[in-house]
Amino acid sequence: MRFDKLAAITGGTLYNTGMNNEVFKGVGIDSRTIEEDQLFIAIKGERTDGHKFIKSALSNGASGLLVEYSYPELEQIDGNIPVVSVINSHEAMMILAKEYRYTIEARFIGITGSNGKTTTKEILYCLLNALEAGVYKSPGNLNNLFGVPLAIFGIPAECSIAIFEMGISTKQEMPKLAEMVRPDIAVLTNIGPSHLKSLNSVEDVVKAKLEIIKYSDKNIPVIVNLDDKVLYNETRKACSDLVTFGIDSKADFHPDKIDIDENGYTNVEIEGNCFTLQLPGKHQVYNLLAGYAVCRTLGYSFENIDSASIEFDTAPMRGQKIELGNITFITDCYNANPESVKAGLEAFYTIPTNKQRVIILGDMLELGTDADKYHREIGRLLSNYEFEKAILVGILSKNYKLGAIENGIPEDKFIHFVSAVNAAKEIKSILKSDQIVYLKGSRGIGLEVILEAYQSGEEN
Repeated sequence: MRFDKLAAITGGTLYNTGMNNEVFKGVGIDSRTIEEDQLFIAIKGERTDGHKFIKSALSNGASGLLVEYSYPELEQIDGNIPVVSVINSHEAMMILAKEYRYTIEARFIGITGSNGKTTTKEILYCLLNALEAGVYKSPGNLNNLFGVPLAIFGIPAECSIAIFEMGISTKQEMPKLAEMVRPDIAVLTNIGPSHLKSLNSVEDVVKAKLEIIKYSDKNIPVIVNLDDKVLYNETRKACSDLVTFGIDSKADFHPDKIDIDENGYTNVEIEGNCFTLQLPGKHQVYNLLAGYAVCRTLGYSFENIDSASIEFDTAPMRGQKIELGNITFITDCYNANPESVKAGLEAFYTIPTNKQRVIILGDMLELGTDADKYHREIGRLLSNYEFEKAILVGILSKNYKLGAIENGIPEDKFIHFVSAVNAAKEIKSILKSDQIVYLKGSRGIGLEVILEAYQSGEEN
């Protein structure tokens, strides 16, 4: 895009008007990873201000800048560099992303919900790659008002289908996300208590997620989990023509058969097509069903596809099995809320093994005033399972122990650490050979450092 067009789109001012015809080829907000000929957008974030790194971005090859009028050194920027200044650079970035989205002729899929967004995205990507060329997915966890614009800028021009994960933590975010992505199909995975610090109640979570319908084009197909009755009933009020998936209900797309083999893999048959998930758990079957429903809604068939040979990948820390020495780690510690912890524990105990089971649970964050209650509920749930030790990490996690003791679990089954760093220091002396360890906690707790510490100890 030319810099004069950038100024016009964002309502900004182009300095160095002799640079009208100069162009940029790509966008970045991190001076460390900016590439040659890209536009560097200086964003004021919660932790730092991108304006501090303008010189670094230019030295790494940025072809121009999008900055805010308030930047005090605006007049000192090199006169040979195209500079567009705006009131709010983050808002300008979203406007630019919206503009670029309309230049892409691909069909857009928007996935939202309390749990399973990322894994559904990854599974759908694998399914569509077996059916179609030119499929794109939003990278990693670029699912919020900062990440989605970057994911949109990354779409190649030859893209046929673009899959986007859309995550929110406040009521104001989904309208902006939906206006940028403008999905041709919306997917609602499930609803549970998450981000209650800002969304207050599960009812508020449902309403906030359903804004994806209100702010997308009218009459788009909406794919929804029929087994989640709260979500389904509220979605039906917003959209009468729904495509449903489910396991326990008579949904449009449901499994004909679910088997778990001796390796702990889940074999699922849908409409006569067989799929193998290396990720354990009923919740992963829901993720597969959601992805399958999208493919069929897009008009694809698996009739001539060897569906059993499709290999499903997932994002890091979302259920991977890692073998270190004689210990098996199941890493599911990218995020956590009550429903995902319940589903994760259930999945962990479907894995066939003769090894002793160890559970590492971190705090579930952003649960608002009822956080202690939700942690106690999970603690009481632990009485349903046999385990050698439960390692609890974080300030709130002490409530897991309180709930468990209330349900008769001996206190000596638990070890509590205030932080993951503290737990990491002791982990080598706690774990024993021939154990299988499940790690689950909110991202802010950083349970991966425990795994990294154990791995480092093994290598040393």
